[in-house]
Amino acid sequence: MKYVLSKYALLLGFFVFSLPVLAQMSVSGTVVSEDGMPLPGVNIFEKNTPDNGAVTDFDGNFTLEVENPDGELVFSSIGFITKTISIPRDGQMTVTLMNNMQELSEVVVVGYGEVRRKDLTGSVSTIDVGEIEDIPANSIERVLQGRVAGLQVATPSQDPGAGATIRIRGGSSLRGSNAPLIVVDGFPLGDAGNLKQINPSDIQSVDVLKDASASAIYGSRGANGVIIITTKMAKEGKTQVRIQQQSTVSAFTSKVDLWRDPLLMAQLNNESRRNGGFEPLYIGAENSTGVYYPSIWELQSGEWPHFTEWDDIVFRDNPMSNNTTISVNSGTEKTSFNLSANYYTDMGVYIDDDYSKYGYNLRVKHDLLDNLSIRVSNILSKGMREYNGGLAYWRNPIFPVYNSQGEYNLIGTNDYSHPLAISENRLDETEMLDLITSAALEWRIIAPLKLTSRLNYKHGKSINDQYFPDVYTETGDFNDGAGWIRNWEDHNYVSETFANYNDWFGKHNLGITAGFTYENYSSRSSNLGAFDFVNETLGNENMEAGNPELNQVQNGRVETELVSGIFRINYGYDDRYLATFTARADGSSKFGQNNKWAYFPSGALSWKVHEEEFMADFDELDQFKLRASYGISGNQGISPYQTLSRYGVSNYYNNGSWVTAVGPGYIVGRAGQGGIEALWGGIPNPDLKWETTSQWNLGADLSFFEERLNLTFDYYQKHTSDLLRERILPLSSGYDRLWVNDGEIKNRGFELSLDAGLIQSDNLTLNTTLIFSRNQNEVVSLGNTAESGLTIDPNTGMQFEYWGNSIEQFRQYPNLLAVGQPINIFYGYKTDGIIQNLQEGIEAGLDGSLAQPGEFKYVDINGDGIINTEDRTIIGDPNPDFHASLGFDLNYANFDFNLFLNGAFGQDVLNTQAFNQPSNQPLRWTPDNPTNAYPSLRDGRLTNLSDWWLEDGSFVRVQNVTVGYTFNLSTQNTSSARVYINGNNLYTFTDFSGYDPEVGGDGIYWGGYPRLRQLTLGLDLTF
Repeated sequence: MKYVLSKYALLLGFFVFSLPVLAQMSVSGTVVSEDGMPLPGVNIFEKNTPDNGAVTDFDGNFTLEVENPDGELVFSSIGFITKTISIPRDGQMTVTLMNNMQELSEVVVVGYGEVRRKDLTGSVSTIDVGEIEDIPANSIERVLQGRVAGLQVATPSQDPGAGATIRIRGGSSLRGSNAPLIVVDGFPLGDAGNLKQINPSDIQSVDVLKDASASAIYGSRGANGVIIITTKMAKEGKTQVRIQQQSTVSAFTSKVDLWRDPLLMAQLNNESRRNGGFEPLYIGAENSTGVYYPSIWELQSGEWPHFTEWDDIVFRDNPMSNNTTISVNSGTEKTSFNLSANYYTDMGVYIDDDYSKYGYNLRVKHDLLDNLSIRVSNILSKGMREYNGGLAYWRNPIFPVYNSQGEYNLIGTNDYSHPLAISENRLDETEMLDLITSAALEWRIIAPLKLTSRLNYKHGKSINDQYFPDVYTETGDFNDGAGWIRNWEDHNYVSETFANYNDWFGKHNLGITAGFTYENYSSRSSNLGAFDFVNETLGNENMEAGNPELNQVQNGRVETELVSGIFRINYGYDDRYLATFTARADGSSKFGQNNKWAYFPSGALSWKVHEEEFMADFDELDQFKLRASYGISGNQGISPYQTLSRYGVSNYYNNGSWVTAVGPGYIVGRAGQGGIEALWGGIPNPDLKWETTSQWNLGADLSFFEERLNLTFDYYQKHTSDLLRERILPLSSGYDRLWVNDGEIKNRGFELSLDAGLIQSDNLTLNTTLIFSRNQNEVVSLGNTAESGLTIDPNTGMQFEYWGNSIEQFRQYPNLLAVGQPINIFYGYKTDGIIQNLQEGIEAGLDGSLAQPGEFKYVDINGDGIINTEDRTIIGDPNPDFHASLGFDLNYANFDFNLFLNGAFGQDVLNTQAFNQPSNQPLRWTPDNPTNAYPSLRDGRLTNLSDWWLEDGSFVRVQNVTVGYTFNLSTQNTSSARVYINGNNLYTFTDFSGYDPEVGGDGIYWGGYPRLRQLTLGLDLTF
């Protein structure tokens, strides 16, 4: 009996423990898209049992042992709507997932991969390409201004085909590159600034990687941030043809500030010369160069018949530009392609100053097997730049264009500024060719693992032709004709092989990227110059006509290599806690044997607070994510061979003949007024190494009211050490400069982006975007005072060195690099108005002509009773306090309206034309007009650089306005048509007295001409 009970007890125990196993069942099936295509890599897990999951294979098939046969399965994949389905009794399933276009748009491209925006751990911003595609531009960088917090874009040049100056979170280098890296379809092309090869109409998305965690995977190339551009690729479906046409007309935003009253001009000129102790010019006689200047009476009575408005001759009335793009795309189950062709022309505001380019972009993807595909892209751009800028629109208006014989009316024997004479006789043009091609092989080894191998190639080529005739041009006159032919070309090969692994293990998500890259860059240049032409008929097309003894032949070659290993791991737990670790090792041929390799790690953490249970009651909150990151990146943006002993060639004239010397050292720059002093370098430095930038970032992302209100905030600090710069050497060394790692720079700031859907209805939507960013930079160190040749301010003990270029009118370098101060601060005298009488001038510590009434009253900073160089101090800062932009996007039925405002605030601008313009010279000090705002007119005045020349450069610009209408056509051939009018740079609100306060990073305004207002008529047809 005991034996029988034991046997049944054992059987009962076996049955109880077998119940869970018996309850389990096997579920299998296939997951397809809405068009019936199998979907690999779909994540599947049993609801309420997230540790139990599977992933579909190449054919979309899966098998999963479920614990609860009456439960549900959850199917999710990037780009598709998540679906929850009850488990069928027979365990067989066919699941169709619908495309989630909103989620697809929320996929962000990062280095060597992509990630859902909600899973980002670093600071990454995406630009809505739809908001900028109506703006005419030769390159994408010019239209990014104000579109991303922390991305500063300056466009001081309005020349045809001109690029832009791009910075992300301020500059981190003094002599290395400060431009972010541009990556197009995975190809790291180089520094941002003039991406003329890429047609903006071909761009699908633009992602900006700002912090070290996001950009560190690009290692030594990511210290200044990364801009990733993805071009358009067709999806499966019918063939689509699109035609985009833009016609743009430009005009000045204000009248050119020139002398329109020749009588007043002559009177003030005579006054200025008399005050300076010179004979007046306008007295009805010839001057020392034999040029006749009419008297005041001749101008006043009208007896002098000539008056020329040179701006009407030099400038075009309404320069035009044209931008035409035709694209064709189509896709099948196996193959898809996108082909576009573009033709762009841009007429400069100067006569005969033009730019044109044409090219195409072809991208093809073909599936060789179910798990093996190939991608090929090819971009070709061919351009022509005809230079004719800088013509003398400020020329004296009392002189005619032609003399009585019908020839150019030249003012004296050394007149080299006649606009028409230069335009019609000088040659200066450049022909350019750019080719970018790429081939990639993608192999999905298993569902979670994909291997990518791609080869990229970029080729650039240019030929510059110049000829300066022996009349009308200074260079040609001094050389009896001068011609040049300059050739340049480069080749850039980049090979990349990397693997991406992404899989779910219950609540755990793991993503791994690993691989290596190799880059080889080479360039060659040649320069042929000929002078003293016997016959100028063919110009530089007949260089043999020059004197063979004066021929110049120069050539150069550069080659660099970069070898890198990349690694990134993304980990997520329960879709709430995210972590990223990135590392890259770079080996560069630019650096010495001791420091060829460097390692750049970064890490980031993110917490989706809104997924926590304690946030369940906050119904209005859609997302609340906190981010923190820290990382290190490098900068190798200097010329190669700085670690090696360099030889140079010097040509000099000695004892009646030219001598060529070859030896150690070469000219690395020039100093002094007009570059009279040659600076000698070439000493090797085998210990030269990378600049290193460490950066930490704290950020938060919030969304409210079903994502109708979105806010992103970031606070960051960047610290760059081992600055690549040139140290000043003692005279005993025989050299002037040596490349070293010395100095530190710090940038810190915060960024805020706010997107709000103010109105959301069937027929009316109104969205607004506010972007605010503030960056403060500081020079922390410039190295050892003695070794670096630093100067000490006598009043504060501040260590500094002069920076930039000297300005002739002040005989001084206006900018400094000073320890403890922002980059490029202004250094000069402070003023206290204008001297009203001689006694006031003497009491101010001035003497001689500087103490006279009508002169600047400089402040005696050190109180020694004398005004001299020891009274100079910091007088201004060209760095803006903050940038801000505001955009409105309104759609009503088929109408659309977009308004975009952009501004910079708090920067000082050095206005070199503050007292050189016809509009301000009549306001000068005189005994009858004892103003305290402007000095007297006086030729020969030795003007000191002072705060009187500084102005507030803050501005708000109505940067872009677009009004459009879309026709929803139902014809068989045309699916949609849109017409629009776009206005660019319509008006600028500013107190700055010059044409425009947007200048370069040094804050110096040189004058030029007014900024152009552009009006574009656009047509967009889709077939």
